[in-house]
Amino acid sequence: MSWRPIENVERDLEKAEEQSALYGGVFVKGVNSVEIRTGVIIAARYADKLRRAVFAAFRNAVKQEEVLRAVAELNRSIYDRLIKMGVGKLDIIRITVEARVDGGKLTFGEPAIEWFISSEKAAELQSQLADCRKTLAELRQRLEEILKTI
Repeated sequence: MSWRPIENVERDLEKAEEQSALYGGVFVKGVNSVEIRTGVIIAARYADKLRRAVFAAFRNAVKQEEVLRAVAELNRSIYDRLIKMGVGKLDIIRITVEARVDGGKLTFGEPAIEWFISSEKAAELQSQLADCRKTLAELRQRLEEILKTI
């Protein structure tokens, strides 16, 4: 199975129309400025969802090639941030980013990435935090004892 950019763009444009009709994940902030939200999705699907949301927001304002270029740059930066955060492919996230059009050029602000975890994972992290606090308290106490003997 090969990747065909033309078919993918056509599919994304169709999905963008559907998305704008059903969900409206785009909020107008100004004349040439909008806020784009992916909604809650698994991390592995963020690039498709983001591209479709941008197509829906700027279908008449910017050329397709400019949308593809700008979204590709944004996807690279988001991917790097997700890797640094330690987000897994099947983890649940939501991305919000501000986009503007200046002279036919599409630019994005800094994306906000929300990472949702399960209650079991949250409980596990809380117990790890409690263990770390306990260890820190013990180390402080030992340090105070050592300072008293000196």
